[in-house]
Amino acid sequence: MSRMRIFNLHSAENATSLRRGSVHFAQKNKTIQTPACLTYTLRGSVPHLVADNLKQLPVESVQVSLDHFVDKKEPPSFNYPHGLHKYLNMQDQLLFLDVRDPIKLAPTAANSDKFIAVDTNSGVQRITTETWIKALNAYRPDWCAPFADTVKAGEEIKSKRIIKGVDRTLRWLNESLPKAQELNIPIMAPVVGYNNEEERVRSAFATAEKDVQGFILNAFELKDDEIDKCFKTTIDHLPKDKPRLAYGLSTPEKILQGITNGIDLFDGSYAYQMTEKGRAIIFKFGETADLETQSEPEEKTLNLWKKELSQTFDPIDPSCKCYSCSTPHTQAYIHHLLNAHEMLGPLLLMSHNVYQLEQFMASIRKSIDENRFEQDMQAFMKKYRHEAETNGKLEHKDEIDADSLGNHISKKRQRLS
Repeated sequence: MSRMRIFNLHSAENATSLRRGSVHFAQKNKTIQTPACLTYTLRGSVPHLVADNLKQLPVESVQVSLDHFVDKKEPPSFNYPHGLHKYLNMQDQLLFLDVRDPIKLAPTAANSDKFIAVDTNSGVQRITTETWIKALNAYRPDWCAPFADTVKAGEEIKSKRIIKGVDRTLRWLNESLPKAQELNIPIMAPVVGYNNEEERVRSAFATAEKDVQGFILNAFELKDDEIDKCFKTTIDHLPKDKPRLAYGLSTPEKILQGITNGIDLFDGSYAYQMTEKGRAIIFKFGETADLETQSEPEEKTLNLWKKELSQTFDPIDPSCKCYSCSTPHTQAYIHHLLNAHEMLGPLLLMSHNVYQLEQFMASIRKSIDENRFEQDMQAFMKKYRHEAETNGKLEHKDEIDADSLGNHISKKRQRLS
């Protein structure tokens, strides 16, 4: 296969590493404007949403994790003859196939030279390059990523282990490339090396020499104060005309940090994580009008489990054009749905959060285009609180009057909550 190019760099600032570009897939005639997020999926579907919901959202590309499908030795999806798009009913979306779930990217069991260990619903399973090649052949994703031998952040890792990780990752890339090239599937190659500067440079140099279409950097294996330095070490030795995807930078603050370091693509798991906490995204990027009169930082998300919202008959965000807000469904109604453990509650929240995360990225792209990203980022950091969001459900007490229920029903509700 001749060298394939999928990335167009529209603008770049050498002083800040800020980039605007687009990833183009000629076979589908689809383009992803960057910076952008890849929408998170569980077992191939966007959590809580069905195909009709997805059609109402500006979702261009989703990430599918192979470890969600290999809980059996012979996954049924491997035997489906029409590819993963049809298997998942996602013919309109670009599918990015990676090996690990980006939320739990750090390994839980030891890898070896011949396999990586992944968590599945049926326990730890071993994935070999042969399994990956089978998946690629059966799924035919729009783009993909091979194995990476990552390590856990915070552990004392010896240089010998880091060197072995780089060697394994490069060898697995060499084993994976021929099949991806045969199928004409763009490949995003992982660049590793933990916090070892010499090994990060070696990994970047060796990977950049391969016929790959982009690169993956992993922040999960780094401490917060190591990210900027380690990313710069890596990116300085990567070509500028290929896209860069980062894992472990899913929060709004980390996404902004990644963008200033020259990252183009991020995993979109933040929308799902907030939905699981019963929270709705309400932050905006590029809005600075009320900063002078603001007395204290605002929350980035709205806790729909809060009892006070049971009498709030406004949508989550009156300016939001998502299905949940434009229909509209009120905060009180969604609060009731969560409290009653109704499936519609997470559906409405997830729909809103996915939409708002896409709007956040669109606002960032507009800000870069208008040469005001730095001031908009400073305003964002000043306007909002930046502590990790708590799980609203854990702080919530069931509002159903248990005394008015029969003893059997009361016990059942306790089990549900």
